[in-house]
Amino acid sequence: MAQAKDFMADLKETVKGTARDCKVYGDLCKKQEYDPDKTITENTLQDIPYIPWQHFKMSNQRYHELLRIPIDQIAYWTLSSSSTGDPSLVGRVGKDVEVFRENYRIGFEEYAKMKTLKRLILFAPPLVFLNRMPFEAMGKRGFLFYRDITTLWDGFQTDFLLKFKIWKVLGYLLTHFKFKAFIEIDGRTFENALKSVEKHQTPTLMANSVPLIYVNVMDLIKKRKGTGYSMAPSFRVHTGGGGWSGVKGTVKLDKPIDKAEFFEKIGQFFNIPITNFSDTFGATETPICCGGHWSKKHNDIILHMDKKQARMILRNPETGERVTKTKEPGLLEVLTPYGVESYAGVAVLLDDIVEILDFNRCEECCREDLVLFRVLKKYTPESGKGCTSFTVYRPLKQEN
Repeated sequence: MAQAKDFMADLKETVKGTARDCKVYGDLCKKQEYDPDKTITENTLQDIPYIPWQHFKMSNQRYHELLRIPIDQIAYWTLSSSSTGDPSLVGRVGKDVEVFRENYRIGFEEYAKMKTLKRLILFAPPLVFLNRMPFEAMGKRGFLFYRDITTLWDGFQTDFLLKFKIWKVLGYLLTHFKFKAFIEIDGRTFENALKSVEKHQTPTLMANSVPLIYVNVMDLIKKRKGTGYSMAPSFRVHTGGGGWSGVKGTVKLDKPIDKAEFFEKIGQFFNIPITNFSDTFGATETPICCGGHWSKKHNDIILHMDKKQARMILRNPETGERVTKTKEPGLLEVLTPYGVESYAGVAVLLDDIVEILDFNRCEECCREDLVLFRVLKKYTPESGKGCTSFTVYRPLKQEN
Protein backbone atom coordinates (compact mmCIF):
# COMPACT_ATOMS: atom_id res chain seq x y z
CA MET A 1 0.00 0.00 0.00
CA ALA A 2 1.15 3.53 -0.75
CA GLN A 3 2.51 5.06 2.42
CA ALA A 4 0.56 8.10 3.57
CA LYS A 5 3.02 10.94 4.18
CA ASP A 6 0.05 13.27 4.53
CA PHE A 7 -3.28 11.50 4.23
CA MET A 8 -5.40 14.64 4.01
CA ALA A 9 -3.16 16.19 1.36
CA ASP A 10 -3.28 12.96 -0.65
CA LEU A 11 -7.06 12.86 -0.26
CA LYS A 12 -7.37 16.42 -1.53
CA GLU A 13 -5.28 15.65 -4.62
CA THR A 14 -7.30 12.52 -5.36
CA VAL A 15 -10.61 14.38 -5.02
CA LYS A 16 -9.24 17.04 -7.36
CA GLY A 17 -7.98 14.46 -9.86
CA THR A 18 -11.23 12.51 -9.78
CA ALA A 19 -13.28 15.65 -10.41
CA ARG A 20 -11.01 16.40 -13.38
CA ASP A 21 -10.97 12.89 -14.87
CA CYS A 22 -14.53 11.67 -14.21
CA LYS A 23 -17.37 13.78 -15.62
CA VAL A 24 -19.95 12.28 -13.26
CA TYR A 25 -17.87 13.18 -10.22
CA GLY A 26 -16.90 16.58 -11.61
CA ASP A 27 -20.56 17.41 -12.21
CA LEU A 28 -21.39 16.22 -8.69
CA CYS A 29 -18.81 18.62 -7.24
CA LYS A 30 -20.27 21.49 -9.26
CA LYS A 31 -23.83 20.63 -8.26
CA GLN A 32 -22.86 20.61 -4.58
CA GLU A 33 -20.68 23.71 -5.06
CA TYR A 34 -17.70 21.85 -3.69
CA ASP A 35 -14.28 23.29 -4.50
CA PRO A 36 -11.81 20.39 -5.10
CA ASP A 37 -8.98 22.76 -4.10
CA LYS A 38 -10.49 23.09 -0.65
CA THR A 39 -8.26 22.01 2.24
CA ILE A 40 -9.54 18.81 3.85
CA THR A 41 -9.49 18.14 7.59
CA GLU A 42 -11.00 15.49 9.84
CA ASN A 43 -13.87 17.88 10.50
CA THR A 44 -14.70 18.51 6.83
CA LEU A 45 -14.76 14.96 5.47
CA GLN A 46 -18.56 15.08 5.26
CA ASP A 47 -18.35 17.94 2.74
CA ILE A 48 -16.63 15.78 0.10
CA PRO A 49 -19.10 14.61 -2.56
CA TYR A 50 -19.58 10.84 -2.48
CA ILE A 51 -20.72 8.19 -4.94
CA PRO A 52 -23.55 5.96 -3.60
CA TRP A 53 -23.15 2.21 -3.96
CA GLN A 54 -26.13 2.01 -6.35
CA HIS A 55 -24.14 3.75 -9.09
CA PHE A 56 -21.81 0.73 -9.31
CA LYS A 57 -24.66 -1.75 -9.84
CA MET A 58 -24.79 -3.57 -13.17
CA SER A 59 -28.53 -2.92 -13.53
CA ASN A 60 -27.98 0.85 -13.54
CA GLN A 61 -25.71 0.62 -16.59
CA ARG A 62 -23.74 3.59 -15.26
CA TYR A 63 -20.73 1.84 -13.76
CA HIS A 64 -18.60 2.72 -16.80
CA GLU A 65 -19.33 6.42 -16.23
CA LEU A 66 -17.39 6.22 -12.96
CA LEU A 67 -14.10 5.47 -14.73
CA ARG A 68 -11.31 8.04 -14.65
CA ILE A 69 -9.66 6.50 -17.70
CA PRO A 70 -10.83 5.11 -21.07
CA ILE A 71 -12.39 1.64 -20.84
CA ASP A 72 -9.68 0.09 -23.00
CA GLN A 73 -7.08 1.04 -20.36
CA ILE A 74 -8.61 -0.90 -17.46
CA ALA A 75 -7.25 -4.36 -16.72
CA TYR A 76 -10.73 -5.83 -16.14
CA TRP A 77 -13.95 -5.33 -14.20
CA THR A 78 -14.01 -6.52 -10.61
CA LEU A 79 -17.40 -7.91 -9.57
CA SER A 80 -19.08 -8.36 -6.21
CA SER A 81 -20.59 -11.75 -5.37
CA SER A 82 -23.97 -10.01 -4.85
CA SER A 83 -26.73 -11.30 -2.59
CA THR A 84 -29.34 -9.41 -4.62
CA GLY A 85 -28.52 -10.79 -8.07
CA ASP A 86 -27.24 -7.35 -9.11
CA PRO A 87 -23.43 -7.23 -8.75
CA SER A 88 -21.32 -4.10 -8.50
CA LEU A 89 -18.79 -3.55 -11.29
CA VAL A 90 -15.59 -1.58 -10.75
CA GLY A 91 -13.05 -1.04 -13.51
CA ARG A 92 -9.49 -1.19 -12.21
CA VAL A 93 -5.97 -0.87 -13.55
CA GLY A 94 -3.23 -3.20 -12.35
CA LYS A 95 -1.88 -0.70 -9.79
CA ASP A 96 -5.30 -0.37 -8.15
CA VAL A 97 -5.64 -4.15 -7.95
CA GLU A 98 -2.28 -4.37 -6.21
CA VAL A 99 -3.33 -1.76 -3.63
CA PHE A 100 -6.38 -3.70 -2.47
CA ARG A 101 -4.42 -6.97 -2.59
CA GLU A 102 -1.79 -5.44 -0.34
CA ASN A 103 -4.46 -4.16 2.04
CA TYR A 104 -5.93 -7.65 2.30
CA ARG A 105 -2.49 -9.22 2.70
CA ILE A 106 -1.85 -6.95 5.68
CA GLY A 107 -5.25 -7.88 7.09
CA PHE A 108 -4.60 -11.61 6.73
CA GLU A 109 -1.13 -11.39 8.24
CA GLU A 110 -2.25 -9.30 11.19
CA TYR A 111 -5.53 -11.00 12.05
CA ALA A 112 -5.45 -14.50 10.48
CA LYS A 113 -1.73 -15.05 11.21
CA MET A 114 -1.03 -15.83 7.56
CA LYS A 115 2.72 -16.36 8.01
CA THR A 116 2.16 -19.18 10.53
CA LEU A 117 -0.12 -21.27 8.27
CA LYS A 118 0.61 -24.25 6.04
CA ARG A 119 -2.81 -25.29 4.73
CA LEU A 120 -6.19 -23.81 3.80
CA ILE A 121 -9.69 -25.29 3.83
CA LEU A 122 -11.78 -22.88 1.78
CA PHE A 123 -15.53 -22.83 1.22
CA ALA A 124 -14.80 -21.43 -2.21
CA PRO A 125 -14.42 -22.57 -5.82
CA PRO A 126 -10.94 -23.27 -7.21
CA LEU A 127 -9.08 -20.52 -9.03
CA VAL A 128 -9.39 -22.35 -12.34
CA PHE A 129 -13.16 -21.82 -12.10
CA LEU A 130 -12.84 -18.18 -11.05
CA ASN A 131 -10.47 -17.52 -13.95
CA ARG A 132 -12.88 -19.04 -16.48
CA MET A 133 -16.10 -17.35 -15.44
CA PRO A 134 -17.53 -16.11 -18.76
CA PHE A 135 -18.33 -12.52 -17.78
CA GLU A 136 -17.76 -9.61 -20.14
CA ALA A 137 -19.01 -6.03 -20.21
CA MET A 138 -18.30 -3.39 -22.84
CA GLY A 139 -15.57 -5.51 -24.39
CA LYS A 140 -13.69 -6.14 -21.11
CA ARG A 141 -13.51 -9.33 -19.06
CA GLY A 142 -14.84 -9.36 -15.53
CA PHE A 143 -13.70 -11.39 -12.53
CA LEU A 144 -15.00 -11.75 -8.99
CA PHE A 145 -13.31 -9.35 -6.58
CA TYR A 146 -12.68 -12.43 -4.44
CA ARG A 147 -10.45 -13.97 -7.12
CA ASP A 148 -7.65 -11.46 -6.63
CA ILE A 149 -7.84 -11.94 -2.87
CA THR A 150 -7.62 -15.73 -3.23
CA THR A 151 -4.40 -15.47 -5.23
CA LEU A 152 -2.71 -14.05 -2.12
CA TRP A 153 -2.67 -17.64 -0.84
CA ASP A 154 -0.77 -19.11 -3.80
CA GLY A 155 1.75 -21.65 -2.54
CA PHE A 156 -0.39 -22.92 0.34
CA GLN A 157 -1.83 -26.43 0.26
CA THR A 158 -5.48 -25.64 -0.39
CA ASP A 159 -8.67 -27.68 -0.28
CA PHE A 160 -11.34 -25.91 -2.35
CA LEU A 161 -14.70 -27.28 -1.22
CA LEU A 162 -16.94 -25.80 -3.93
CA LYS A 163 -17.02 -28.02 -7.00
CA PHE A 164 -18.20 -26.93 -10.45
CA LYS A 165 -20.80 -29.27 -12.06
CA ILE A 166 -20.14 -29.00 -15.79
CA TRP A 167 -22.93 -31.33 -16.96
CA LYS A 168 -25.59 -29.32 -15.15
CA VAL A 169 -24.19 -26.14 -16.66
CA LEU A 170 -24.41 -27.60 -20.17
CA GLY A 171 -27.95 -28.81 -19.55
CA TYR A 172 -29.03 -25.36 -18.37
CA LEU A 173 -27.30 -23.72 -21.33
CA LEU A 174 -29.14 -26.00 -23.78
CA THR A 175 -32.55 -25.41 -22.20
CA HIS A 176 -32.31 -21.74 -21.21
CA PHE A 177 -29.75 -20.43 -23.74
CA LYS A 178 -27.75 -18.61 -21.07
CA PHE A 179 -24.98 -19.43 -18.60
CA LYS A 180 -25.48 -20.32 -14.96
CA ALA A 181 -22.85 -21.90 -12.73
CA PHE A 182 -23.95 -24.97 -10.78
CA ILE A 183 -21.86 -25.64 -7.68
CA GLU A 184 -21.86 -28.25 -4.92
CA ILE A 185 -20.04 -28.56 -1.62
CA ASP A 186 -17.71 -31.56 -1.58
CA GLY A 187 -18.44 -33.13 1.80
CA ARG A 188 -15.91 -35.92 1.38
CA THR A 189 -13.08 -33.47 0.69
CA PHE A 190 -14.12 -31.48 3.76
CA GLU A 191 -14.04 -34.48 6.08
CA ASN A 192 -10.80 -35.86 4.64
CA ALA A 193 -9.10 -32.47 4.99
CA LEU A 194 -10.11 -32.15 8.65
CA LYS A 195 -8.98 -35.71 9.36
CA SER A 196 -5.57 -35.04 7.78
CA VAL A 197 -5.13 -31.69 9.54
CA GLU A 198 -5.92 -33.27 12.91
CA LYS A 199 -3.63 -36.24 12.33
CA HIS A 200 -0.63 -34.14 11.31
CA GLN A 201 -1.48 -31.15 13.56
CA THR A 202 -1.05 -28.90 10.53
CA PRO A 203 -1.31 -25.11 11.02
CA THR A 204 -4.49 -24.55 9.03
CA LEU A 205 -7.00 -21.83 8.23
CA MET A 206 -10.64 -22.69 7.51
CA ALA A 207 -12.24 -19.71 5.83
CA ASN A 208 -14.80 -17.91 3.70
CA SER A 209 -18.60 -17.96 3.60
CA VAL A 210 -20.17 -17.67 7.06
CA PRO A 211 -23.41 -19.52 6.14
CA LEU A 212 -21.54 -22.37 4.43
CA ILE A 213 -19.07 -22.80 7.29
CA TYR A 214 -21.86 -22.71 9.85
CA VAL A 215 -24.33 -25.19 8.32
CA ASN A 216 -21.67 -27.67 7.23
CA VAL A 217 -19.87 -27.70 10.58
CA MET A 218 -23.22 -28.02 12.40
CA ASP A 219 -24.13 -30.96 10.13
CA LEU A 220 -20.74 -32.54 10.80
CA ILE A 221 -21.28 -32.18 14.56
CA LYS A 222 -24.55 -34.10 14.20
CA LYS A 223 -22.98 -36.74 11.98
CA ARG A 224 -20.16 -37.32 14.48
CA LYS A 225 -22.67 -37.24 17.36
CA GLY A 226 -20.80 -34.36 18.97
CA THR A 227 -17.36 -35.98 18.84
CA GLY A 228 -15.03 -33.13 18.05
CA TYR A 229 -11.50 -32.74 16.73
CA SER A 230 -8.29 -32.08 18.63
CA MET A 231 -6.77 -29.55 16.29
CA ALA A 232 -3.38 -27.95 16.75
CA PRO A 233 -3.27 -24.65 18.67
CA SER A 234 -2.46 -23.08 15.27
CA PHE A 235 -5.82 -24.12 13.70
CA ARG A 236 -7.81 -20.98 12.88
CA VAL A 237 -11.18 -19.96 11.46
CA HIS A 238 -11.57 -16.80 9.39
CA THR A 239 -14.84 -15.26 8.25
CA GLY A 240 -15.29 -12.34 5.91
CA GLY A 241 -17.68 -10.63 3.56
CA GLY A 242 -20.69 -10.72 5.85
CA GLY A 243 -23.32 -13.43 5.68
CA TRP A 244 -24.35 -13.27 9.34
CA SER A 245 -27.88 -12.48 8.17
CA GLY A 246 -27.96 -16.02 6.80
CA VAL A 247 -27.69 -14.74 3.23
CA LYS A 248 -24.49 -14.74 1.19
CA GLY A 249 -24.39 -14.89 -2.59
CA THR A 250 -27.04 -17.46 -3.59
CA VAL A 251 -27.10 -19.17 -0.18
CA LYS A 252 -30.10 -18.26 1.94
CA LEU A 253 -30.70 -19.82 5.36
CA ASP A 254 -33.96 -19.79 7.29
CA LYS A 255 -32.71 -17.36 9.92
CA PRO A 256 -29.74 -15.15 10.86
CA ILE A 257 -26.65 -16.76 12.39
CA ASP A 258 -26.01 -16.00 16.04
CA LYS A 259 -22.37 -14.90 16.17
CA ALA A 260 -21.76 -15.95 19.77
CA GLU A 261 -23.20 -19.41 19.06
CA PHE A 262 -21.10 -19.69 15.89
CA PHE A 263 -17.84 -19.06 17.73
CA GLU A 264 -18.75 -21.11 20.78
CA LYS A 265 -19.90 -24.27 18.98
CA ILE A 266 -17.22 -24.26 16.30
CA GLY A 267 -14.53 -23.45 18.85
CA GLN A 268 -15.58 -26.36 21.05
CA PHE A 269 -15.82 -28.73 18.07
CA PHE A 270 -12.28 -27.98 16.92
CA ASN A 271 -10.89 -27.44 20.43
CA ILE A 272 -9.67 -23.90 19.73
CA PRO A 273 -10.09 -20.67 21.75
CA ILE A 274 -12.07 -17.62 20.66
CA THR A 275 -8.76 -15.86 19.92
CA ASN A 276 -8.26 -18.25 16.98
CA PHE A 277 -11.16 -16.65 15.11
CA SER A 278 -10.79 -13.57 12.94
CA ASP A 279 -12.81 -11.57 10.44
CA THR A 280 -12.35 -9.07 7.65
CA PHE A 281 -14.65 -6.44 6.21
CA GLY A 282 -14.37 -4.98 2.74
CA ALA A 283 -16.40 -4.09 -0.34
CA THR A 284 -15.84 -4.35 -4.08
CA GLU A 285 -16.43 -0.61 -4.45
CA THR A 286 -13.48 0.36 -2.24
CA PRO A 287 -9.92 -1.04 -1.81
CA ILE A 288 -9.90 -1.04 2.00
CA CYS A 289 -9.68 -4.12 4.20
CA CYS A 290 -10.67 -3.95 7.87
CA GLY A 291 -9.54 -6.77 10.14
CA GLY A 292 -11.43 -7.80 13.21
CA HIS A 293 -11.81 -10.11 16.18
CA TRP A 294 -14.40 -11.16 18.74
CA SER A 295 -15.13 -8.70 21.54
CA LYS A 296 -16.20 -9.89 24.97
CA LYS A 297 -17.18 -6.34 25.86
CA HIS A 298 -19.54 -5.89 22.92
CA ASN A 299 -20.43 -9.57 22.43
CA ASP A 300 -19.81 -9.06 18.74
CA ILE A 301 -17.14 -8.91 16.05
CA ILE A 302 -15.36 -5.57 16.18
CA LEU A 303 -13.50 -4.26 13.14
CA HIS A 304 -10.55 -1.91 12.73
CA MET A 305 -10.16 0.61 9.92
CA ASP A 306 -6.48 1.50 9.61
CA LYS A 307 -6.15 5.26 9.24
CA LYS A 308 -3.15 4.75 6.97
CA GLN A 309 -5.54 3.17 4.44
CA ALA A 310 -8.66 5.27 4.75
CA ARG A 311 -11.11 7.29 6.78
CA MET A 312 -14.72 6.45 7.51
CA ILE A 313 -17.70 8.55 8.43
CA LEU A 314 -21.30 7.57 9.08
CA ARG A 315 -24.33 9.29 7.60
CA ASN A 316 -27.88 9.34 8.86
CA PRO A 317 -29.85 7.21 6.34
CA GLU A 318 -32.74 9.69 6.31
CA THR A 319 -30.99 13.07 6.32
CA GLY A 320 -27.53 12.28 4.98
CA GLU A 321 -26.02 14.27 7.85
CA ARG A 322 -22.80 13.07 9.45
CA VAL A 323 -23.11 10.99 12.61
CA THR A 324 -20.61 12.38 15.11
CA LYS A 325 -21.21 10.25 18.20
CA THR A 326 -20.06 6.74 19.03
CA LYS A 327 -22.64 3.94 19.24
CA GLU A 328 -25.02 5.81 16.93
CA PRO A 329 -25.86 3.79 13.77
CA GLY A 330 -25.39 5.19 10.30
CA LEU A 331 -24.60 4.36 6.68
CA LEU A 332 -20.90 3.71 6.16
CA GLU A 333 -18.92 6.01 3.88
CA VAL A 334 -15.32 5.16 3.05
CA LEU A 335 -12.84 7.80 1.89
CA THR A 336 -9.40 6.92 0.54
CA PRO A 337 -6.89 8.44 -1.88
CA TYR A 338 -5.19 5.08 -2.48
CA GLY A 339 -6.08 2.40 -5.01
CA VAL A 340 -8.60 4.53 -6.89
CA GLU A 341 -6.57 5.85 -9.81
CA SER A 342 -8.89 4.24 -12.35
CA TYR A 343 -12.34 5.09 -10.97
CA ALA A 344 -14.32 7.49 -8.78
CA GLY A 345 -13.76 5.60 -5.54
CA VAL A 346 -12.29 8.40 -3.43
CA ALA A 347 -15.54 8.70 -1.43
CA VAL A 348 -18.09 5.88 -1.60
CA LEU A 349 -21.27 5.45 0.41
CA LEU A 350 -21.89 1.75 1.08
CA ASP A 351 -25.14 -0.01 1.99
CA ASP A 352 -23.93 -1.14 5.41
CA ILE A 353 -25.39 0.17 8.65
CA VAL A 354 -22.54 0.31 11.16
CA GLU A 355 -21.76 1.74 14.56
CA ILE A 356 -18.49 3.45 15.50
CA LEU A 357 -17.22 2.30 18.89
CA ASP A 358 -14.05 4.38 19.15
CA PHE A 359 -12.44 6.96 16.89
CA ASN A 360 -8.82 6.12 17.75
CA ARG A 361 -8.06 2.75 19.35
CA CYS A 362 -9.20 -0.72 20.40
CA GLU A 363 -8.79 -1.19 24.14
CA GLU A 364 -9.12 -4.98 23.87
CA CYS A 365 -6.23 -5.62 21.45
CA CYS A 366 -4.43 -2.28 22.09
CA ARG A 367 -4.19 -1.39 18.38
CA GLU A 368 -4.16 2.34 17.71
CA ASP A 369 -4.46 4.85 14.85
CA LEU A 370 -7.72 3.29 13.73
CA VAL A 371 -11.48 3.64 13.78
CA LEU A 372 -13.17 0.84 15.72
CA PHE A 373 -16.61 -0.21 14.49
CA ARG A 374 -19.07 -3.04 14.12
CA VAL A 375 -21.49 -3.89 11.32
CA LEU A 376 -25.14 -4.02 12.32
CA LYS A 377 -26.94 -4.94 9.09
CA LYS A 378 -27.37 -4.22 5.39
CA TYR A 379 -29.41 -1.18 4.45
CA THR A 380 -30.88 -2.94 1.41
CA PRO A 381 -32.57 -6.37 1.67
CA GLU A 382 -30.53 -9.44 0.75
CA SER A 383 -32.53 -11.84 -1.39
CA GLY A 384 -30.00 -14.61 -2.01
CA LYS A 385 -29.85 -14.25 -5.79
CA GLY A 386 -26.89 -14.43 -8.15
CA CYS A 387 -25.33 -16.02 -11.21
CA THR A 388 -24.61 -19.34 -9.49
CA SER A 389 -26.86 -22.08 -8.17
CA PHE A 390 -26.08 -24.48 -5.32
CA THR A 391 -27.48 -27.91 -6.14
CA VAL A 392 -26.02 -29.31 -2.89
CA TYR A 393 -24.59 -27.00 -0.24
CA ARG A 394 -25.22 -29.26 2.79
CA PRO A 395 -23.88 -32.67 1.71
CA LEU A 396 -23.35 -33.90 5.27
CA LYS A 397 -26.98 -33.21 6.20
CA GLN A 398 -28.06 -35.79 3.63
CA GLU A 399 -25.92 -38.39 5.36
CA ASN A 400 -27.38 -37.78 8.84
